[in-house]
Order: sequence, then structure tokens, then C-alpha cells
Amino acid sequence: MRRPLYAPPEEFSISPLLSILPQRGTVGKLAALTPSLLARYEKVSALHKGLVDSPDRAALKKVVAEEAMLRQVLEWLDVKV
Repeated sequence: MRRPLYAPPEEFSISPLLSILPQRGTVGKLAALTPSLLARYEKVSALHKGLVDSPDRAALKKVVAEEAMLRQVLEWLDVKV
């Protein structure tokens, strides 16, 4: 299902990824989510590039924060982005 461009962010994008870590806190358990995380990172990076000249600084701030969070998790998983 496609979402409207200006729809509020998905719950996943505003919740810290730490909330989905296993109780033991093992980052390696996130390896099964690598394709999804990488796809989301690519989507957010493209959105970031599209918002660079946007006057909506709040949206840009959220996108930059999500992109940084996803980049960090992918670095933990040794995925080159």
C-alpha cells in the first residue's frame, strides 16, 4: 500500500531501533532484518536528498535523524552503505 508523500512518519521510523533488539541486547540478532534495514536506509537517503532544499526544516530533521540511526545499526551489522 502506497502512502501519501506528506503522511506522518511510520511508527517504525520514529521508534528507536533499540526497542526491537532482543532482550539479551545482541546486535547480531538483527542480522535477519538486514535487507529491510538496508531498504529503509536507501529510501530515507533518497528522501533526504529530496528534502535538502525544502523549507520544512522539521521534516528534514526527522529524516536526518532516522538516516543516522539506520546508518549506525547497519555499521553494527558490518554492512557497507
